[in-house]
Amino acid sequence: MHLPASTGRARRAILLGLTLAAGCGAPDLGREFTLHGVRIRVDTDAPFAQREEFPARVEDVIAISLAYWGGAWDDLRGRELTFSTGPYVACAGAARASGCFDGAIRVATWDPGVGTVDCVEQTVLVHEIGHAILGDATHRDARWMELEPVADALAGRVGFGPDGVTSCTVHVALWRHPLDEP
Repeated sequence: MHLPASTGRARRAILLGLTLAAGCGAPDLGREFTLHGVRIRVDTDAPFAQREEFPARVEDVIAISLAYWGGAWDDLRGRELTFSTGPYVACAGAARASGCFDGAIRVATWDPGVGTVDCVEQTVLVHEIGHAILGDATHRDARWMELEPVADALAGRVGFGPDGVTSCTVHVALWRHPLDEP
């Protein structure tokens, strides 16, 4: 098949479609790996989650989160962490949760405001690790309101969007007051 060079974007889209149709280069949904006794499930087609370095990035984000929340890998041992496509994950009592901790951790890789996020650091993983370590469903611990050190520790990383390398602007999930107070 010959495509004119002037149709660069259309050409890339067609080639991507042909590649996916052939079964090559398709996102590896349902992939699993283990970090320090935590089972990680990748149920997302987000480009950053398909990268070879994804497990190392997840490990680093969790390690930084654990240090911040005062936890250790042993506190998460035996748990499951799932990265999911879509803006919301299933979570008892919450119709529109971007993350959940109910014994397992689930995080969405799509933000309703921006679409698919570009890096693991842009998910609510840090926030959900906080729930796993603190067991604080109502955000009463003062650390919920002081997450800037975590954002600083995660700053300056690259992201991966549909067009390749991009910036990874960190947005930590801040709570400026307990949920049941104005």
